[in-house]
Amino acid sequence: MSAILCVGAMHLATLCPQSSKYAHASMQLIVKTVQLFRRNLSRPFTRDHCEALIGAALLISYISWSDLGFLDDDDGDDERALRLEQEQLFLMSPGIVRVWFQAMPIFIDEGSVFVQLTRRDPRTNIEKTLVSRGEDPTRFVEPFMRMWDDHQPQVQVQVGVGCTPATETAHTYGLTSYAWRLLRGLETDLLSCPNGTLPSDGVCSEEKKLVRLRDTVTKLTTTQSTSLDHQTVASQQSARSSFEYIIRRMSPLLCCAALLESTADSPTVKSCAEDIEQLFYGFPILCCGPFAELMMQKDSRALAFLFHFYRAARVLLVGGRCWWASARSCVMEKAILKELEIRRLDVVEWIDRTVNAFGCV
Repeated sequence: MSAILCVGAMHLATLCPQSSKYAHASMQLIVKTVQLFRRNLSRPFTRDHCEALIGAALLISYISWSDLGFLDDDDGDDERALRLEQEQLFLMSPGIVRVWFQAMPIFIDEGSVFVQLTRRDPRTNIEKTLVSRGEDPTRFVEPFMRMWDDHQPQVQVQVGVGCTPATETAHTYGLTSYAWRLLRGLETDLLSCPNGTLPSDGVCSEEKKLVRLRDTVTKLTTTQSTSLDHQTVASQQSARSSFEYIIRRMSPLLCCAALLESTADSPTVKSCAEDIEQLFYGFPILCCGPFAELMMQKDSRALAFLFHFYRAARVLLVGGRCWWASARSCVMEKAILKELEIRRLDVVEWIDRTVNAFGCV
């Protein structure tokens, strides 16, 4: 209930920015919602409350998209305004992944409505639409990977007041690494099927697909170590492969943004509107493991990607329906660009060249 009330308060704060009472109420409800969510994660997952947990997890994603409190800067130091190590949109993702993996076997056995989540594949839908219109949905992958190889890693380590304690940082890295192992393990298992996906209806019934998914998820949650030693994972999954993993999944969105800016009324983008919204919404859940560490360290290459991601969100997620993303998209695009300019990195020039090369005015 706290999560529902919090989303409602945030929506009202967006509709009525002149009134501070809704923003104040939402901040109080955020704290209560997160506390209750984390407390319930320690309880055994049963059919009696796992639907409530996954529902709360999905609402928390909307809440995190709307929350920009981590950008507040009481001391007026502009260089410390972008505090990604306190960014709840990404820090809450490991918890959401954990809930999904532990709840899905129960959902499948009980025939829960949440099983429908397994049937949606917005990225593939967008890619197919782009290909049918003569577009290459992977065209942003190569320039981003070229940037990765050309630029030396530059990170910003927070010190002094407001920094995250080392023990808390290590714990966060451990959680995000565990979530990364689960996601990669699931994808690896599904790619072992013919044609790189779950068997088609002609080979296997829908029920058998769900049984395979259930068994795979159960195996992963029982065999994957929950150790918080993120160094082990870092040696197994390189930062570069994690970066490419994210780029490949977001490239279709960057393509759609380029199309919309080059053509004010793009039928391709219109036909994919719902899938575009869903893919943006779910993006932070993918940002586990090495990429999450790069982001929290403010690695310049991760920042360059986030700049483009939020820029695309500003272009594509317009109107009242996407109220939860509108403020964040504008604010984060400006804040990240400012951070890159403060560092005087040539990655800023690279951003401009890439934008122009792909027709994104």
